[in-house]
Amino acid sequence: ALTDLDALWAIWREPEVYRYLFDDQPVDRARAHEVLDGCLGEAPNGLGLWTVRQHGSASIIGCAGLMPVMWVEYDPHGAGLVEPLVALAPAAWHRGYAVESLARLVRYGFDALGLARIAGATDVPNEASHRMLTRAGFVAQRECQGPHYRMRTYLLERPDVGR
Repeated sequence: ALTDLDALWAIWREPEVYRYLFDDQPVDRARAHEVLDGCLGEAPNGLGLWTVRQHGSASIIGCAGLMPVMWVEYDPHGAGLVEPLVALAPAAWHRGYAVESLARLVRYGFDALGLARIAGATDVPNEASHRMLTRAGFVAQRECQGPHYRMRTYLLERPDVGR
């Protein structure tokens, strides 16, 4: 909800977060509002952004969501697919929240949305995201130039597809 803007902006403006999430560009409040508004606009499609909270707490520690692939201009193989997004405050890193969030997004995409495939992308230097995606079963497809860093794309097929 738009009421989550300030909490999400506080996370998105952390240098360790915007380094890869926003192509190393600091995020002002207007940009954060624009991004959140775009994510909320995907709700009628069953997509969007959800807040991530620490177990047993109301505090927002990040966000996770499924959005239409935004990198088609760099790798056209992502056209028509959706991709997960997970962004956590650095203080919440290395506690399993990103892996748990990604697993829930994948289940939701396959079960609730009936998707056959989910795409993924990371900036090549972002080894933590690479490990998270491959641990979840995503298979690296190719590397290409991205908006700031080289980008690696991934694909995850629903387990029952092709049987």
